[in-house]
Amino acid sequence: MKQYTFQRNNGDKKIIEAMSLKKAIKKYDGKPNDHDNHVFIAWTSKKGNISHQLVKLPYVSRKERKGKL
Repeated sequence: MKQYTFQRNNGDKKIIEAMSLKKAIKKYDGKPNDHDNHVFIAWTSKKGNISHQLVKLPYVSRKERKGKL
């Protein structure tokens, strides 16, 4: 399991353990605020590389965006 660190602009930090980024985002229950609708995610890969991604909230998966695939 990898540890994904979710960080907001206002300083809120939450660590979630999951097998993949997709599953970690689903576990994260962050609600968008009036002025803060993004979350920064950082994690370390199996090879030791540090990765990061900026995700817009509320997160809509590809399955929901494209309909039933």
